[in-house]
Amino acid sequence: MYRRTFAFTLFELLLVLAILSAIAAVTIPNLGLLMGEQKLTRASEQLRIELTRTRVDAMRAGQMMMLQWDPDLGTLKLKPFFSAVASVDSNNGSANSQSTLLTGGNQASVTAAPVYDPEAEETIELPEGVTVEVIAVTPTARSTIAEQEMVGELVTGTSPILFYSDGTTSNAVIILAHPTIGRVAVKLRGITGDVTIDEVMPL
Repeated sequence: MYRRTFAFTLFELLLVLAILSAIAAVTIPNLGLLMGEQKLTRASEQLRIELTRTRVDAMRAGQMMMLQWDPDLGTLKLKPFFSAVASVDSNNGSANSQSTLLTGGNQASVTAAPVYDPEAEETIELPEGVTVEVIAVTPTARSTIAEQEMVGELVTGTSPILFYSDGTTSNAVIILAHPTIGRVAVKLRGITGDVTIDEVMPL
């Protein structure tokens, strides 16, 4: 009595390989997109944490902090900035008034030059492949006074994001980008210092 044996024919093997190749062709690119999107998400969360921490540091230390972007070098640097802008002119009205909130705080009388401490600089390292595409900062009377004190320190064509000791900040939008995935916007609200992250925008 003969026992029947079962085996795959060459045609069946080729058919299975073709099906597996088709599945891989669909899933592998999607896997790459997913990993790239995770990089953008991780970078935006990292930046949100850094912005929040810097605001808290400014409040605790009682001094201004600044975040500066150098588009040529692709660097984001945090450092303290000592300025007379931190001294609020009480004659300019209540700090809770609507006009004050819209302008980012009361103006100050500048009487002292800022002091820079190079050793206090900190560079924010983003995940590989993620870069800053653009930073948009809304100017205010307060930030204009501060920037006038920073002559020679600012990168041409860019404005720093400022963190004041009273808990307010610059109104700013930071766009992070990945060359093959897309971009995401990190938004800083000046009145409250809250940081929000938009959804990833694919290319």
